[in-house]
Amino acid sequence: MIDFLTSGLLTIFAFLTVISIVVVIHELGHYFAGRMCGVHAEVFSFGFGPTLFAVKDKRGTIWRIAGLPLGGYVRFLGDAGAASEPDAEKLAEMRANLGADAERCYHFKPVWQRAFIAVAGPLANFILAITVFSAMALAFGERGTEPIVGSVGENTAAAEAGFQVGDRIVAIAGREIDSFNDIRMELMWRPNEIVPFEIERAENSITLMAAARLERRADGMGGYREFAIVGVGPTDQVFHRRFGPIESIGAGVSRVFSVVETTGRYVWRILTGRAPANMLNGPIGIVTVSGQVANGTIDNAPNAGAAVGRLALNLIQLAGFFSIGLGLVNLLPIPILDGGHLVYYAYEAVAGRPLSEKAQAIGFKVGLALVLGMMLLATWNDLVYLGGLGS
Repeated sequence: MIDFLTSGLLTIFAFLTVISIVVVIHELGHYFAGRMCGVHAEVFSFGFGPTLFAVKDKRGTIWRIAGLPLGGYVRFLGDAGAASEPDAEKLAEMRANLGADAERCYHFKPVWQRAFIAVAGPLANFILAITVFSAMALAFGERGTEPIVGSVGENTAAAEAGFQVGDRIVAIAGREIDSFNDIRMELMWRPNEIVPFEIERAENSITLMAAARLERRADGMGGYREFAIVGVGPTDQVFHRRFGPIESIGAGVSRVFSVVETTGRYVWRILTGRAPANMLNGPIGIVTVSGQVANGTIDNAPNAGAAVGRLALNLIQLAGFFSIGLGLVNLLPIPILDGGHLVYYAYEAVAGRPLSEKAQAIGFKVGLALVLGMMLLATWNDLVYLGGLGS
């Protein structure tokens, strides 16, 4: 009972830490962009719910700590919220009510400034991820296993294609392979799809054709997922690359770009019916992964000091990955998200006027339906995954 309680508390702590870092950085991106554009921020809240502590700065912004530590938000003067942007009639009414303060109102700024403020949240998430991965690269370098075949499973796609122990996999479907993990990443979006493998064998270059098969495997975090498996195992040949200060930034940017590209390709394959949607996860999945990472770190640490250090590093790295996800989701061209506001601003820039209130209301309903649909799918995946834990 005590172990279960401790594990649960650690899961909650890990989730709140990760989600708060990611969301607060996102909102700070909006805040600082608004400040650069002369928009007054009425409130910046760390968390939601009742106020535990609040202070007003010299600019008149109230900085508050709330009782529910689930990220936070920034509220600008005249902010209409996620549902819509004011149309021409509402803007005229708002200007009359605000008087001189209208110059500090978000909605009376030029359209390019409002677009900059909207995109600054996702941009801040990408900057956070680059910072995290660059720091990791500088401190620890990059470790991995060489993309060399150490074993070929019987009755697998690799055996049928003619893979041999000692083969170095150079590229898959034209994409360069640098580590054994890259093989998994390239194949996981391509179940049952025949793809070319460029192989180096005894100083000769050959091409083998194989289709990875979906198999249920342990994910290394206490659960099981379906992965596209070709049937090759790694060797014990590892590499360790070191990075200087400048190189580490490049490594961080490359890591973020790789995650964005992989995510984009996966989503496109889902939309075109070439990949299952079972890897999409929602809030329950974030809680689960946070808990798995935290508890796994504590269980495998040799002592308390090492546990704390490793936990901090792993949660920061996890925040980097989740930050990319939040940035990407918010850039989707769906009303109620930052990307939806960018669509509205693009229309306004071309048409010379805001979208009508009626059109915005329709857009909000469609956007809400899309977001709820994605959430239902992600939650279903989360529940299926939870149902398979430990089985």
